[in-house]
Amino acid sequence: MRDFFIITKWRIIEGFRMLTRHGKKAVIASILAIVLVIMIGIPIAFYLRGFLIPNFSRVAGLSDQLKELTGIDLRLIVVSFFSAIIFSILLGSDLPIVVSNLFFSDRAEMLFSLPLKKATVANVQLLEVLAAGGLPILLFAPIFMAALKGLGYSGGRFWMALVLLFVFVLNTLAITAIISFGIVFLSKGRFLKTLSTMMTMVTLFVFIFTLRFMDFSSIDLAKPDQVAEQFGGLQEVITSAYLPWSPFVRAITGDVGDLLLFLVVSVMIFGLLGLLEIFVYPRILQKLITRPIGTSEVHSRVNFRRHGVLTGLLIKDFLLLIREPKLTFAFLYPSLFVPVVVIVNPALLNSFGVLQLLGLIVFLFSNYATVSSTALFAFERQLGDGSWLFPINRFKAVLSKSLVVSSLYSVVIIIVGLYVSSNASQYRAFMMNFLILMIPTIFTLSLLGGFLEKSFGTKDTRNVFKALSLSGAILSFLLSTLLPVFSTLPLTLYLAKDIGLFLGFLNVPVVSPFTWLFGVVFPLALWAIITWASFRSLCYNFV
Repeated sequence: MRDFFIITKWRIIEGFRMLTRHGKKAVIASILAIVLVIMIGIPIAFYLRGFLIPNFSRVAGLSDQLKELTGIDLRLIVVSFFSAIIFSILLGSDLPIVVSNLFFSDRAEMLFSLPLKKATVANVQLLEVLAAGGLPILLFAPIFMAALKGLGYSGGRFWMALVLLFVFVLNTLAITAIISFGIVFLSKGRFLKTLSTMMTMVTLFVFIFTLRFMDFSSIDLAKPDQVAEQFGGLQEVITSAYLPWSPFVRAITGDVGDLLLFLVVSVMIFGLLGLLEIFVYPRILQKLITRPIGTSEVHSRVNFRRHGVLTGLLIKDFLLLIREPKLTFAFLYPSLFVPVVVIVNPALLNSFGVLQLLGLIVFLFSNYATVSSTALFAFERQLGDGSWLFPINRFKAVLSKSLVVSSLYSVVIIIVGLYVSSNASQYRAFMMNFLILMIPTIFTLSLLGGFLEKSFGTKDTRNVFKALSLSGAILSFLLSTLLPVFSTLPLTLYLAKDIGLFLGFLNVPVVSPFTWLFGVVFPLALWAIITWASFRSLCYNFV
């Protein structure tokens, strides 16, 4: 345990030094990110207090009546619904990060060579996953707690639910780690492309499973008998004792016995993970470290073709992107996720569901484009600056990586958009305009990924999902999520003559100076400033 705290302290100091090594500019950027989070959090807090909590209070009142008449417990259904979403988000976002951090990390390999308990190495790596991979759940946890507040959980029960939520997050992380042991063990440390495919299949299955049983679109509120029957069936399925979130739900909604059962299940999960860390983890990691790289096959004849500098760089970066298994996963995951969600829940193609799908597409592709770009620049940094050895212009090297990432993700996002818009003709024009205007945003994010790697990089090239320090990962997540909202969205609304919707959200008057300022000037300025600053930093060491 002492070694665990020493390494954790060292990681915290290292992260702080990474934050400050570029001087005031990096600190100012971090402070601005914190201020931005606070600015976004304040209206969300008012929304939760003024809208979400009162609505769930009405659900709580209806739940008492339904429970007496039909035995349907809406409180139990709502808590189970949110718990299933939390479990799915954590498993889906953390599984690839856990696999990379435990088994394919330069830091894990370095710690493995030190006189440390191997379980300590695993726990330190999992703590990093909890710190960086838990970012998505931070956005959803306030909604979950607001729902509990509206459902009548107050005082000691509310704070107990908050503690249980933290334990549930740890349980889900432990379950994710156990699954990762199974995946790596079955792949025997090889067939890494198969490993990425398996991770994609597992995460997609979990999301599909959740969405399949969370579909309320078929319930006709005009038929009370049908409502009671379908809610009863839904309650029977989602509150099944065999689901991984059921002990957590029972601990919140049940009595002391259910709480003790949840704690016992948690101890069993952590006990199983501890046994795997002691007896299995050292063997797997040792095999991965000593695994030979490449093949013994020697080609006596190799046909070389001459290309221009930029063309050669584009080919090299593209081959690296598709041959690196974890980058392949980062590309396949958002490409497959949206079509599968639509197939499972076609009701999303109607009304507000289309906007939800659009937000999902933007969120996934923006974040994974930045991750892929960061990884490509991390590989380049490990190899060294080729411009010292070869007549390669640094500008072309940077442009090549940005073009490869932005072109690949732009093509796929257009294809996915065509698939969704073909089934939702009412919003086809808006969606296609929006996705086309996402192309410059993705290009900007691909350059931003290089800048973040230079400023906040960990130099861990084996682990694509840990190429940035915690502060860099937070900045990457925030900027990748918010840049489309403040660039592509207002410009699309301005072209559609609906910029008033965006200005109304910002509480800005819908008058002439503000319409073109927020609809045209700010989006173009954001693209130009981030692109210029990233190029200057990567090409001329300006930052």
